[in-house]
Amino acid sequence: MTVSRTCILWLQLLLVTAGNHAIASSPENDHKAKKLYKEGLALKQQGQLDAALERFTAAVREDGAFTGAYLELGLVYRLQRQTESAKQQFLVLLKKEPSNKVALQNVAELYFEQKAYEDALTYAQYAQEAGAARMEKMMGLCYYHLDHAEEAILHLQKALHEEPDNPAVPYKIAQVLALKERYAESIEYYHASLRIDSTQANLFYELAMMYYNMANFKHAAGAFEKANVLGRPADADYYFNLGNACLRQSETEEGIRHLKSALTLRPKDMRIMLSLANAYYKKQDYTNAVTQWNIILALQPMNAFAMFMLGKSYMGAGEVMKGQQICDQALALGDVK
Repeated sequence: MTVSRTCILWLQLLLVTAGNHAIASSPENDHKAKKLYKEGLALKQQGQLDAALERFTAAVREDGAFTGAYLELGLVYRLQRQTESAKQQFLVLLKKEPSNKVALQNVAELYFEQKAYEDALTYAQYAQEAGAARMEKMMGLCYYHLDHAEEAILHLQKALHEEPDNPAVPYKIAQVLALKERYAESIEYYHASLRIDSTQANLFYELAMMYYNMANFKHAAGAFEKANVLGRPADADYYFNLGNACLRQSETEEGIRHLKSALTLRPKDMRIMLSLANAYYKKQDYTNAVTQWNIILALQPMNAFAMFMLGKSYMGAGEVMKGQQICDQALALGDVK
């Protein structure tokens, strides 16, 4: 979003407003409008939203300059999840009162819900200029969705001061940093979010992946397990990642156990099969290694690496001639790395 586009949109609002003169209203109309408005507020509080809409609409008919009624119409439409109707109502209000911070904030939020992030960013900026509080998070999220990572981080860091007790703010900073492969910084913000709310299972899982990327496998395994305790499903990915974290710490038995669980849940996942076969080979459990490499080759007969490792596993199991022949066949296929 450029400054020029923002200025143009702002000027458009002002020009429309300049040509939109207030409708003359008599004292009697004003009285009726205010009465209808109060009835609408009472009905809204009681949850009678359709009846409240009728009252606010009638109030606007009595007094076309009654901005409070326009605002309530938009708010009721939002409660009814009528996104577009709500947005249009707030935009009508903004033609009459361009600096209404509540309307500006609502329009920003509604554009965001519609994934119109440039427009959401524009109105978030308007709302902040008009005095609306806590708009930095909204602007940061808009920049995030517009693929402007540095601007997103800048505004989200400002949002930390606006919303110091909101765990979602440092969480989003952590995710943006992770996407930029700034893992060490990302870990700091994951922990900042956890200090506010330590019950976030998905956050622990993502934190575990950051530790894994930093080759801190002990902390990775601990965070994976914590995620599971907090309710993150023990699916194939969970067991695969936890198993590899254990293997990288030389916790071979635990690693193999987790990889077997992963393979049970996803029997034809080649990543899991290769990891398990390698784990058996490194453990010098050549019988199980041979079995696993053969399963892989049944699915991928021309996998030179798997064929080569099958040959080495046979050699490790004492069948040297057979193993050597298989290794030669693998080398004839091509790259065995």
